[in-house]
Amino acid sequence: MMQIIKKIIPVLIFILMNKNISAQTAGINYQALISNSEEIQIPGADVEVNQVVLAFENVSFRFTVLDESFQDLYIEEQTTITDKNGMVSVIVGDGIPLFSTFESIVWDGILKYLNVEIDIHSQNQGYVVLDIQKILYLPQSGNGATIDISKALTDISLDNNREGDLVWVQDADSQGNPSLMIWNGTNWIPVSEDFDPTNELDLIVAADATVIDSLFPFPLAGNQVWNQSCSCIEVFNGTSWVSSAIGASNGLHKNANTIKLGGSLIEPTVINTDANNTLAINGLQEVEPTMNNNVLTIDTNSGVITRSPLGALFQEEVTLTIAATDGQNQFATPLPIVTPNKVNIFRNGVRIGFTVINNTIVELEPEATCYAGDEIRIVQFTN
Repeated sequence: MMQIIKKIIPVLIFILMNKNISAQTAGINYQALISNSEEIQIPGADVEVNQVVLAFENVSFRFTVLDESFQDLYIEEQTTITDKNGMVSVIVGDGIPLFSTFESIVWDGILKYLNVEIDIHSQNQGYVVLDIQKILYLPQSGNGATIDISKALTDISLDNNREGDLVWVQDADSQGNPSLMIWNGTNWIPVSEDFDPTNELDLIVAADATVIDSLFPFPLAGNQVWNQSCSCIEVFNGTSWVSSAIGASNGLHKNANTIKLGGSLIEPTVINTDANNTLAINGLQEVEPTMNNNVLTIDTNSGVITRSPLGALFQEEVTLTIAATDGQNQFATPLPIVTPNKVNIFRNGVRIGFTVINNTIVELEPEATCYAGDEIRIVQFTN
């Protein structure tokens, strides 16, 4: 006849204290009900499945405590006898250790698991898996109280502490916010991982990278913290803490949490436009143009935008009028000649040709030799 176990009481986790001796024994109280799995014929009635308990049965349990990655931390076995109601009640930690010791388990507030196997001696089937349950064990503090109470972090001793010691700190951040702190072997860290309830993101607040390292001696990928030194959220990516801060540069700047236009370009920058995606600036002021105004100019080869004085875009005219002598055909220009294209010569109001003798002398074409009194007007452009 097959028999199974039906648990009716979940795993209870608490501190047991031995009143007969000064030492204290911590353990996990485990209770279960063992019942029959098959219908049993009883004169006058049929008893349905799982309604008949197995009283006074010899049973053995194998308990395995696993970490959050399901790696074995501790294994023990112990044997007991069910009572008349089929109940068993044992203390995990009181059995015969098969791997490690119960005292070596670091109860750091991180979720662990209790795997339970059972061997009902009368069935000769050996151990079978019964259940696996989550456990969050609350250990004793080093001085004998389940939880000590301190006013501030600075009041907590940094010496003679055991891993797993707990202290309720009434002011954990110097701002009046309380937190349950646990000793991880090196530092006191917040069990709740949030001692700043005013932070809507529920993050630990740390002054700088040094404090972050003390709060997260063994960080996990995805851990987050508010770093006051950079005013940013930092996330542990499995290797290092990465800042999520957003900066602005190259023509942009950051004002509080807003990115705004304005700032120095730190690298050559190109904005591509086309017939559909054009660039426009609306609302520019209108002013009377003067020679002091600058205008934007674009290099046709590179597209680089520059500025030029307004006067540089227009040719300034310089005029010299001369009364010629009889037979005169050479004249001095008012400005040095840069190129003949910027010089025009008129004889009695008619434009005539010329050749450049040097950068200050021009000679009229042969057919335009002057008579006495002819008016020669030389018009020269500065650009």
